[in-house]
Amino acid sequence: MPLLKLTKSYRHHFLVALAIAIWLSVFLILIAPFDIAELPIKVRLELMPTYGLISFIGYILLIPFQNWAYKKMSVLSISFEVLFIILFNVFVLIGSYIYYKSSIVNGNYTFMKFTFEIYYPIFFILLPIIIFARWYISRKVTTQNSKKIILTGDNKLDILQIKSEDLICISSADNYVDVTYLKNDVLSKKLLRTTLKNIEFQLPQLIKVHRSHLINPIHFKEWKNANTLLLTQVEVPVSKNYKKDILAMIHSSLKMNDSPQSK
Repeated sequence: MPLLKLTKSYRHHFLVALAIAIWLSVFLILIAPFDIAELPIKVRLELMPTYGLISFIGYILLIPFQNWAYKKMSVLSISFEVLFIILFNVFVLIGSYIYYKSSIVNGNYTFMKFTFEIYYPIFFILLPIIIFARWYISRKVTTQNSKKIILTGDNKLDILQIKSEDLICISSADNYVDVTYLKNDVLSKKLLRTTLKNIEFQLPQLIKVHRSHLINPIHFKEWKNANTLLLTQVEVPVSKNYKKDILAMIHSSLKMNDSPQSK
């Protein structure tokens, strides 16, 4: 199943929702499909922007749900994107019909006639814009935020260059370190001949959770138990020597209220 990386920024999704609302309002006012064309331009200017507002609210209401799912999974599948659009469609359809039947518009179509003769023809014109806007803003933000890191070992050929957000954890393996990371969203590993101490020096942003393990906190999922962290597709042990320091850190996902009670 193809995976997606999406921005969780409310500011960016606010811009997407605003673009959808403005486009829909302008389309209904100027293109005036169906019997909207029979309305004077002044009436269209009064009535049509509310449909844009309904689409704006419907989109924004779904962002907390999207961000919650993204926090749980780190990446989202195409099927989730389809689910998001379906839910958006349902919210906007219901909101639009309630407004259409209100005393303000006083429409006389039944729900079925409104849905299939008015709403869906317009929605399917709007759909490519929704998909493009979500893809574009996420791609732009992901590209801007993607910083490359270079890990080097003792040998000249021991080099690994990856995006910082793709690094999951690094574990000590005798005279080597085992680097666990995502490559095109697939779990991958590479051995480098170096020490965990050298890696700590190269990447101070990593958190030491065990004398043999460093983790990238952005991949933290949850505490499996009092001595184990669940990362993206990986489990890492936590030693007592580091547990207190981990819980005291400002990384909200690792704070005490997300951890199990010590046994």
